[in-house]
Amino acid sequence: MSRTEREVPILTDVVQLKAGKGGGRSTTQSGARHVPLSEATLDALQAELVSRTLDVTGELLHNAVKDMEAVMFERVLDRLRATLPDLVDDALRQYQAGQHNND
Repeated sequence: MSRTEREVPILTDVVQLKAGKGGGRSTTQSGARHVPLSEATLDALQAELVSRTLDVTGELLHNAVKDMEAVMFERVLDRLRATLPDLVDDALRQYQAGQHNND
């Protein structure tokens, strides 16, 4: 979709307005008219965007950590399942060999 097909102004439109390049009411290349936002409105919008972005990022990271924990848990459990029988067998054989030496 080209910029001329969009109805919603993009970030560069907002930046141009904030920088004073809008000259009052302005028109995007798509022909959509919009009113420049006040400093306070732009600051509130920025704070809202940052807040929402951080919320989504935090949720995604939290879920990624949970997924990694689950993978690590399974890997450790799999290694334990593979190693434990041999470990117990070796310990029992060593104990049994020690018992014969003590008799």
